[in-house]
Order: sequence, then C-alpha cells, then structure tokens
Amino acid sequence: MKKIASILLIITLLFTVSACKQKTDLEPQKNNEVVEDNNSKKEEDTKKEDVKKEKSSEIKEIKKGEVVSIDDYCEITVNDTKFDKIISPPNAEGVYSYYEAEGEGKTLFESVINIKNLLPDGKMADEFLSVKILYNKYEYGTFSTIEYDDGSDFTYTNITSIEPLANGVLHFLATVPESMENDNKPLAIIIKANNKEFKYNIR
Repeated sequence: MKKIASILLIITLLFTVSACKQKTDLEPQKNNEVVEDNNSKKEEDTKKEDVKKEKSSEIKEIKKGEVVSIDDYCEITVNDTKFDKIISPPNAEGVYSYYEAEGEGKTLFESVINIKNLLPDGKMADEFLSVKILYNKYEYGTFSTIEYDDGSDFTYTNITSIEPLANGVLHFLATVPESMENDNKPLAIIIKANNKEFKYNIR
C-alpha cells in the first residue's frame, strides 16, 4: 500500500513539474505577442505621421501677386483678400449685382483670384479651382462669382466659360464672424486646382 502511495506521489509531482514548465514556456510567447502588437501599433502611428507630413509638404505656399502655373491647366494669381460688409464689382456703375453680409456680428471675407485658361478648350469658371479659408483651427467653405463686362458687374461662375488663353477674375466669398478681421489669429486660404494645393498666408 505504501509502495502504491509512493508511486502516486511521484506521478503527481511529475505532472506538477511538467505543468509549471509548460506555463513558464507559454508566458514568454504571450509577452512576445504583446511586444509585437506594440511594435505594430508604433509602426502604424509612424506611417500615419509620415503621410501627414508628406501631405503637408505637398501644399505649396504662394504670395499675393505671384503667378502660379499648373502645366496644361491654368495660371492662378491671388490679386487681393479683404473683409467687408458689402462686396461690389470693382468698376461698378449703373445697375449691378453685389453681396451683403447677413446676420448680426457677421461680415464677408473675399479672395480675388485671376485664372488664365491653359487648356485647349473652354472650361466653366467654377470648375477650375476651389478655395477654403483656414482661420486658427476652423475651416470655412466659399462660393464664387466672376467679374463681367470689364468689372462693372458680377455674374455666375457656373454659366460662364473661360476660353483658352483668356483670363477670368473670380471672387470667392464666405460669411464669417466680424471678430475674425482684427483678432490677429492665423488666417490663410487654401486653393485646390487640378489635384494640387496652394496656401496663401494672410497673417
């Protein structure tokens, strides 16, 4: 009986040692998996950061009055930017269209951009480019109008074609808070044309 008990005790000890050994062998594998997961996450974060930097570096900074040429597409020039309650054509006379800020504490922000068509055919003025305003951490979309009849009036960009090698002067407008005009916070416009982006820093 004592002999059987001794044998059972030895078998129990062998199983215990084996189980402990297995547990010890498994733990490092689990730890390795955690390390691998962390490394993968770091690699993904690094890739995302690289993509963000690459995208940022693709935006070319331009200056007021600078002629920016996009091969076989168009030339763009930022003529002016300003705040005003009422935006009228530069050479307004007689009966003309104008835009007025609506709402208390609101004003209009205007970006005046010249576009020269380098395409072999005419293209609707509103299809050449888009403009958005970056104010501090906020973004504002814009709508456009185009000078007509030597700047004496405005007309719609979606019904006006700019013919090959001809110029069109577009006014991109947005309703913004009045406080934006004088608070000295960062202000810029982003111009997107033919999958290229340009940034004009106003302040």
